[in-house]
Amino acid sequence: MPNQINDLIPGRILGSHSYPDGLNFVADRGEGALIFATDGRQFTDYVLGSGPMIVGHAHPAVVEAIRDQAGRGTHLYAMNELALELAGRIVRHVPCAQALKFVGDGAEATFYAMRIARAFTGRTKILKFEGGYHGHHDYGQFGLTPAHGPNGGRRAPDCAGIPAAIADTVLVAPFNDLETTTSLVLEHAEDLAAIIVEPVQRSVLPRSDFLPGLRALCRRTGALLIFDELVTGFRVAFGGAQEIFGVVPDLCALGKVIGGGLPLAAIAGRRDLIDLTVPDRTQDGRSVFLSGTLNGNSLCCAAGLATLKVLEEENGPAKLAETGRRLAAGFQDAAHRLSIPFQMIGPPAFAEPIFGEDEVHDFASHSATNQRASRQFGIEMTRRGNHVLFVAKYYLSTVHSDDQIAATCEAAYGAMRVVRDEGYLD
Repeated sequence: MPNQINDLIPGRILGSHSYPDGLNFVADRGEGALIFATDGRQFTDYVLGSGPMIVGHAHPAVVEAIRDQAGRGTHLYAMNELALELAGRIVRHVPCAQALKFVGDGAEATFYAMRIARAFTGRTKILKFEGGYHGHHDYGQFGLTPAHGPNGGRRAPDCAGIPAAIADTVLVAPFNDLETTTSLVLEHAEDLAAIIVEPVQRSVLPRSDFLPGLRALCRRTGALLIFDELVTGFRVAFGGAQEIFGVVPDLCALGKVIGGGLPLAAIAGRRDLIDLTVPDRTQDGRSVFLSGTLNGNSLCCAAGLATLKVLEEENGPAKLAETGRRLAAGFQDAAHRLSIPFQMIGPPAFAEPIFGEDEVHDFASHSATNQRASRQFGIEMTRRGNHVLFVAKYYLSTVHSDDQIAATCEAAYGAMRVVRDEGYLD
């Protein structure tokens, strides 16, 4: 089977995460917090479709909503009631959202947010932060590896096939370093259209002055502030990170949760910015083309709407935080019992296991942790029946049970013991 898969799909993977030989599997189905392989293996799932399955796989309410809408038409290419209802819930919860437009995935959302910012300001450059991931488009493929240049300077792209001219439009600063960011912003202020940031970058929390500082910088220079809330939206709070940290951006990108496991994302923000995408607006040089065959697809909206309803009924973000605290405590206890330098970083809803005790505050300090140990830990956790990404966050759902969390913590003890005893901490 592995060779056959490789013949059809090179690399045997659908995205960017691969497993060592012997751990590869073909997924058959998901149920609750579990994922089942075609070879009979069963895993407790901490990947959750890379985040969208926040209420678990095949949640009855989501399945029913998809089934009902499928019988009424899977795609209409017209304004539909479900899109309107979902938009209303998003606007009600998200502080910056006066209006929104739906798109197909998170990369489209950040791409269009940048386009709107350039159109509104008449400027060219976008500032992002080293280690921040904003999708697969050309502008997102900078600053993802320290090998491609120092902070602040013109960076080489991290991906082949990107025109060299794009590098002239992307600035890269270190996350959580307001002083360096301020210097870079002021140097390029006349041509800076926006600052885009993951308010929690991967799993790294912002320092208390960082997001307010970015907000102040944007007001000072006329650049727009864009929050990439693909991960944090509806997960750390119903209003996302902007609710938690009290900083309201001009635009935000939302996805994952709002599609309920189907491909849907949105750009939300100030009305005057979203209005630039209206097709028949006055042609004043600021009109933005935004369209896609499946934008606002009714089947996707049905899944997303059902997911948000479940989260509201169950106070989902609070449940995720409580489950995450139990998981983190279990991992910390295992490390303490084994005398291993270890910490869990990030919000409880998607914390990341880190081998090392130094503060992790940016991409460089994250890269300086023992990633060899982290990768082996992920391999050992997979061997022990947990679906995880290596050197990455653990997503949680509202249906992870106490027993599943306890079993995962027990597996973590065994995995850490291998990491220690086989020399990965040396």
